[in-house]
Amino acid sequence: MAKITNVGMFVSDLEGAKDFFMKTFDATVHCVYNEEENNYYSYILDFAEGPRLELMTKPEVVDNAKDPNRTGYAHICIKVESEDRLNQIIAAFKEAGYQILYEPATVGGKEMRAVAFEDNVIEVCY
Repeated sequence: MAKITNVGMFVSDLEGAKDFFMKTFDATVHCVYNEEENNYYSYILDFAEGPRLELMTKPEVVDNAKDPNRTGYAHICIKVESEDRLNQIIAAFKEAGYQILYEPATVGGKEMRAVAFEDNVIEVCY
């Protein structure tokens, strides 16, 4: 039996990314990797359930604009505990100036999708 244990995301602002996921989704730091000889740093974050998120950075990371319709991983979806919490996150994303792609969908699920931290697409459902 196979299961996803973590998803890795390179970021330019490692501390900002960590703070974003901790503040927005109550993530906690599971562990820290610092390979100073390679200038590689990462945080592995825990959520209440499911796979971990590994945030990584190194000097070679290029933060080009990301089209939401690109190939590759399209988004990560984070489930929150209630519609009220979803609405709080939507309001916080709007206040931060993130691009909301849709909010909340009522057909097929109750989620929102936004282009959030460093142009990564984040979906939030309850």
